[in-house]
Amino acid sequence: MTSIRRFLMVSMVAVVVGTALILLGVTYHTVRHEMDEQYDADLVQTAKLIAAFWRPGDVPDPSVIVLGDHEHRYQRYFSYQLWRRGQLLLASDGAPATPMLPLEHSESGGRYLEKDGWHAYGTPLSGDRWVVVAQSDHERGSLILNVVAAVLAPYVVSLPFVVLLIWLAIRRGLLPLRRLSQAVAARHADNLAPLNPTRPVRELSPLVSEINTLLARLEGALEREKRFTADAAHELRTLLMVLKLHADNAATLDDPAEVTASMRQLRRAIDRASRTVAQLLELARLNPQLLATRGNRCDAAAVARDTLTTLESLAEQHGQSLSLEMVASAPVALPAEALQMALRNLLDNACRYSPSGSRIRVIGERRDSRLRILITDGGPGLTPAERERFLGRFSRGHSDVPGAGLGLSIVDRVLSIYGGTLHYRLRTDNEPAAAVVELPLA
Repeated sequence: MTSIRRFLMVSMVAVVVGTALILLGVTYHTVRHEMDEQYDADLVQTAKLIAAFWRPGDVPDPSVIVLGDHEHRYQRYFSYQLWRRGQLLLASDGAPATPMLPLEHSESGGRYLEKDGWHAYGTPLSGDRWVVVAQSDHERGSLILNVVAAVLAPYVVSLPFVVLLIWLAIRRGLLPLRRLSQAVAARHADNLAPLNPTRPVRELSPLVSEINTLLARLEGALEREKRFTADAAHELRTLLMVLKLHADNAATLDDPAEVTASMRQLRRAIDRASRTVAQLLELARLNPQLLATRGNRCDAAAVARDTLTTLESLAEQHGQSLSLEMVASAPVALPAEALQMALRNLLDNACRYSPSGSRIRVIGERRDSRLRILITDGGPGLTPAERERFLGRFSRGHSDVPGAGLGLSIVDRVLSIYGGTLHYRLRTDNEPAAAVVELPLA
């Protein structure tokens, strides 16, 4: 499992250690370069100084160059030689007996050479004399390391404290996240109130906002589920009571005609119960995410033809006729299942609430970027107030017409999911009543 704390800790320590290594390398090379230049200049100046005091006829005294045991050890890292006509006249204690660089004249006068761990400089003098001075590379390296160590020692010594401070800072920085996690974990399953941190953190504000949005959605979904369950239970309880009443009447009656009438009422109650259960299942399936996975476009003309075919028997039962007048191709931005559900419920209402002999027409026409579908019938139509009332669950226009009062609620839910609208046109002397549906074209 990925850990933010571990990632931050490893990253910060890696940055600190990497910075130390880079600083070490840069410091070492910088100090090395500067010291090399400084010590090389010292070699030249020392050679010039010795040359200035060495007369052609002078013979140096060897006793002055002998180092005692108490002499500083760094002096042994500095050597010089005095040569005349190829003969070594004088050399420092520990210097080799051979020339530390070729005793050959050059155009620039002096010669410089790095060889065998020594930095040597020689300057020629008159009378075939040479002054050669040299410095050990070990001495320079030792001094450079001491300087670098002195520079980096405080950094290295403070590294454990820096790591500890980083750990404390990360722990303190992640504290609001841990508090938020504890606040969510401590909640009961039925507590869907918004999170309200006592100390808001800017970086956590988007997360808290999304959690609160999710909680609001869950609360709304649970509320709709509770309301739907209560309404469905009430309606089904009523239907079961009616079924039981008709069944008891049919069982206690002796007159065949009364038994037949009671059985007829029982069949009608069963049909109504079946329709109610079917519509409840349809309403429960209206999930935007579920429907969106089935495709978000269809041909409205083809869906309308299929829907009219399935309702022909219902229209014939009521002595009505169905017709379709729609453009040849009308692709709309919703799934075929959703459009068929909406049209089926609207046509079902038109058939059930229109008088016998009515002509029910489905007319589809393009209006800019939308498709306008009119379902005309022989009824009076609905006023805006009636429309709002019938959009509620289990709200019915006539109690003597079989139904559950869920049809318009289903239609309204489908259209709200996919950006459609529904309104009604009242019957006039020139136009029949109509349900007007507008859908976005694909």
